[in-house]
Amino acid sequence: MNRVIACIDSSPCINAIADAAAWIAQKTGRELVLLQVLDYYPASYHLGEISGVIGFESNAMLLKELAELEQKQSELALDYSNNLLNHISDLIEQKYQIKPSQIQEKGDFLEQSFNALRETDIVLIGRVGERSAEKNKSLGSNVENFIRGAKCTVMTVGESFKPPTRFIFAYEDSPTCKEMMQRVAKSDFLRQLQCHLLYVGDHPEILNTPSEFLKDAGLDVVVEYRYGDVAENILDYQHQHQIQLIVLGAYSRSKVRQFFLGSITTNIFRNSPVPLLVAK
Repeated sequence: MNRVIACIDSSPCINAIADAAAWIAQKTGRELVLLQVLDYYPASYHLGEISGVIGFESNAMLLKELAELEQKQSELALDYSNNLLNHISDLIEQKYQIKPSQIQEKGDFLEQSFNALRETDIVLIGRVGERSAEKNKSLGSNVENFIRGAKCTVMTVGESFKPPTRFIFAYEDSPTCKEMMQRVAKSDFLRQLQCHLLYVGDHPEILNTPSEFLKDAGLDVVVEYRYGDVAENILDYQHQHQIQLIVLGAYSRSKVRQFFLGSITTNIFRNSPVPLLVAK
């Protein structure tokens, strides 16, 4: 069964992630899964950095106390994770009448998440995590690396979520984007929304073929041509038409590639008030 995966932590995005994941599960009939990765740092995390100090290893009492503290940390982190997962599960079940399943892992967030994901998944991640929120960051350090490394479709969510009825599909004439167009046409999620096919560039005729393809696939398509800066035009079009979701491809070799390599990424993530979906 296809799944929608909600990455759960205690960031300000947690409630919006739960709402978005449950909504997608309802629209598509996918299994809803809550993913929690315990990546806490134990008391002995920095021990190796100072173990070369003369006599440090011989301090048996200190090592014993560190081991006891580490055990306590581990127990508290596990309790925290269990309580958080159960709390979000209860909220979703009460609000959406969906009982989520749970995946709980320990270790590095990116490594453990990638191991748990399948290519057919839709995975939701907060625009900021709990640590980034503590540092008042507008974009979590893991988000771009997560998008780069995940083999499935990724949707980023901020602190609020409004169920979308329309999405912007930022198109370019590249093999990657053409492949993504086929995924959009087959998507159990995106097919239910109105597609605003947006091209930013000097050759508006590029959209003739993709617009016909998507229409033939049964999508409601609105075509828009723009000129100038890619990020500015996408954000302006979203604001002008109050569209609730932006869909992008990943890793092409032209302007859109800059979304994942340079300042355009930061511009979109920091300034878009709506979720961003990276289709793979």
